[in-house]
Amino acid sequence: MAVTIMDVAKEANVSKSTVSLVMNNSDSVKLETRIRVLEAIRKLGYVPNMAARELTTKIKHILGLVFLTDNTTNKSYRFDAVTETLLYDTFNGISSGMKQTDFGLLSERFSALDANAELPSLLKNNRVDGVFIVGGLFGDEFIKRVQERNIPAVIVGRNYPGIDSVAPDVLDAMYKGTRHLLETGHRHIVFILGPETSPVAQKKLEGIRKALDEAGLPLRADTVKYCDYTGASGYKAMQVLWESGARMDAVFAANDGIAVGAMRYLYERKVRIPEDISIIGYEQSVLTEHSVPALTTIDINKERMGEEALRILLNRISRRKAKTVRLTLAPSLVVRDTVKKR
Repeated sequence: MAVTIMDVAKEANVSKSTVSLVMNNSDSVKLETRIRVLEAIRKLGYVPNMAARELTTKIKHILGLVFLTDNTTNKSYRFDAVTETLLYDTFNGISSGMKQTDFGLLSERFSALDANAELPSLLKNNRVDGVFIVGGLFGDEFIKRVQERNIPAVIVGRNYPGIDSVAPDVLDAMYKGTRHLLETGHRHIVFILGPETSPVAQKKLEGIRKALDEAGLPLRADTVKYCDYTGASGYKAMQVLWESGARMDAVFAANDGIAVGAMRYLYERKVRIPEDISIIGYEQSVLTEHSVPALTTIDINKERMGEEALRILLNRISRRKAKTVRLTLAPSLVVRDTVKKR
């Protein structure tokens, strides 16, 4: 005979309504009571009737994850595509937390930069209770359309006004990376950033400028190069810098893919890393320990971003009128083999 909600209530010595509140992530239940109910659920092996719950609560118990990419047809492993390491690592954080809930997850790759695209299908068809928007490749119009659907949403990887978000402290990340290069004796640093029109690229520039100002050094326009977030773009940006006659003792790249692209160009020119030129990436991805030499980078805590995004989204689903959350996580420097003390 199937275990019922009444069996759980009896085992935990609480009312049926208290069990229901715990299952719906209500914050009105005391912590010790919540723990007791969850232990009873685990002990009895209770599985809720999802169809019945949706009829009574109007909750589908399905979350959506939309990964924003520049091109939905490109394979992420291509040299001229954005590597989807942000998706992989934030998904790990989200899925780890979801093990403690009864929500499922649908995912979709989507290009918000496509002028003909309106909304991801999982939002247009009202298939989810809430959605994670992973990545910063979107404009104001896309977010406006998302908000018009009145579906709880949290942006992962970029802060945006008026909507829940969790993101790294971009300014501090670039400050720490630049300061590390300065402290190891580098004075001729070039910076390969993302698209110039990106708000994130401009925030990264602020962090760079802060570190240089403290060292009494100017940020020269000819030391900054903008490109797309791909290895091929990093390669091309490095080529343009090198062929312009620029010579540097360090490169700071806006993501690990760009850094690896720059490293490939320098390898072809028989420039040694880090003996001739040091290099730092940004993100902390699978690329860093697979590159040769292993890439020093900035860890932006992607898995924790996923964990926090889940907490924020579940709270928004149960408390629609809660104050907007704008969470910023501190980054850290991961030292490997691509920076040499000068």
